[in-house]
Order: sequence, then C-alpha cells, then structure tokens
Amino acid sequence: MKIQLSPNGGTLVSAPKLCVLAILFAGAFTSCKKEVVSSENYAANAVMAAETSSNAVAAPTNFGALLSGNTSIDEEITVCEKLGVKYVRYAIKIKDFNGTDKGYEKWVDAGYKVLLNLNYDNVTSTNGKKKAVPFPTDMVEYRKLLEKVLDKYHPEIAVIENEPTTDAFHTGPIENYITELRTAVDVCTKRGIAVADGGLHMDYVGQVKTGWGLQGNALETKKLIDAYKTMNLTYVNTHVKSPFNNSGKYPSGELEGDADYLRTQTGKPVICNEYNQQSTSTTLMTGTVGGFENGQFKYVICRSGSGTDKGEALNNGTTLTPLGNAYRDAIK
Repeated sequence: MKIQLSPNGGTLVSAPKLCVLAILFAGAFTSCKKEVVSSENYAANAVMAAETSSNAVAAPTNFGALLSGNTSIDEEITVCEKLGVKYVRYAIKIKDFNGTDKGYEKWVDAGYKVLLNLNYDNVTSTNGKKKAVPFPTDMVEYRKLLEKVLDKYHPEIAVIENEPTTDAFHTGPIENYITELRTAVDVCTKRGIAVADGGLHMDYVGQVKTGWGLQGNALETKKLIDAYKTMNLTYVNTHVKSPFNNSGKYPSGELEGDADYLRTQTGKPVICNEYNQQSTSTTLMTGTVGGFENGQFKYVICRSGSGTDKGEALNNGTTLTPLGNAYRDAIK
C-alpha cells in the first residue's frame, strides 16, 4: 500500500485504498439505511407537504371585476386597466351557444383570465316581472351542450349557473341543481378545467353555521354544503353583499369565519365571484378587501352596479368613482 505524507505531517491514503474504503463505508451505510428509509421518506414528505401548505396559505387573493351597465367590452377593458385587475366575470348561455362567443374571445385576447358563468338558460322579463328558469333535468342534453362550450374554450374557472338558491333566477328542487352540478364537474374534470358552483349567499351560510332558521333558501344552502363534501369541485363559490348586518363598516372576522367554516365542511378552497357593495363607503371597501385577503379567498370579483339594482358603481363610463379608486388602492 502506498502511503504519502501530508503537508502537515499526517498520512494520506492512496487513491485505490480510498476507493475500497468508500465502497465498504457505502455498504455499511446502505445496510443501516434500509432500516430507516421509510421514516426518512415520511419526514421528507411531511416537510414538503408543510411547505406546500404554507405556500398555499400565503398565496395572494386574485381580484377582478364585473362591470354592469351598457358599456362596451372595450370600455370595460379600459376600466379594468385602471382598476389594475386581470380577472373578469363573464357569462355564456349554453342553450344558445353556436360555436363562438366574440365577447369571451375579446377578453381572452386582451390578456384577461375569465371566471365563466355557464348558464343553462337566462332569466326573462315580461312587463317588468322576471321569470325564473327551471334547472335542466335531461343530463344527456345538458352534457352535450356544456361539452360544446368547453371543447372550444378553457376558462380560468367554469362557474355552473348563477345563485342556485335565488328563487327569482331558478325553479325546481335544489336536488336538480345538485345533479346538474355533478354532471358539470365530470365534464370539467375530464378536460382539466377548474370548476365551482354558482354561488352560496353568505347570509344563508351564516344561518347554516349557527343552525338558526333552517328553512327555505337556508335549508337549500345546507343541502348544497352537504353535497359539496363528496363532489370533486375545485372551489366553493360564494356571493357577498354589504353593508353587513345593517352596518356601514366591515365587521372584523365575519368573512374569515364563514370561509373557514366552508373549508372545514367541504374540504375545498373558497372563492367569491360576486362582491356587491351597496354603499359608497370607501372605508367599507378597504375593510372588506382586507377580510377577503385574511379569509384566504382564492379569487374575488367585485361587481360594479348600475345604480338601479342596489349596487354602487366602481366606474362612471371609463372614469373610476371614489369607490373604484378605493378598490384599486386596496388590492394593490
């Protein structure tokens, strides 16, 4: 065996001897590792899972806008640029879809991510009276209609119907909507498209959480929450309006508590594709945006009302209102 002296007087083992020792050491280590590999993998997986969870919690809320009124999409794009949002809500009536929707394509071509309401049919109005539409019951036809849209377009989120518990919009038992939603989830999942329900009113969610007044639309909401536990929904969707509890300010912890309740009950992350503020209070807007962020909502769409439907406007034409400025500043 060749021995060399190191510069400090120690001994250095030759390269061939080092290789032999390395092989012996590796063999011994491998023998020991066989006994602990499963626990090491478990620990590594646990760390990875914790990091993933931490990143998910820290993920910012994606804010967007829904602009009501008679403005064109070009004008709406100008407003969204001023608001600083890149997410919008749009709707397609699947019964009338003929293979192309120019409005949807205009938003996408402009670089916006679309939370797309997919409505089987639209509410009609005769002599000022709205006529609600029934939930579809022919799932063979419904599947074909929905597939026709989603084979063409791939939205950020497919939102199935709008407010299933609103009597002015829909008729029929809530079980019919649950069947429709299960069919839609299957269609979306097979295409890799994120999917959400049509929106739970937070007022009803609060009733379900406390168990108070569980009848009518609140009871429907409970049935939906129970059904969502076993559905492959990507998100549970909510609709929020303010002032809250006849108050002109944001009640600390209310949105956070309701979102935590829905996550706990369903195991799904929470979004809001309609926040409708019914006052011009800029401090209320700022506080509510903070509530959405603290409540870890993944997406929030703030609706700009037309002034005639109890919703205050974020814009007047292409000019932001003080409320619009407050929203812009709060989501920066």
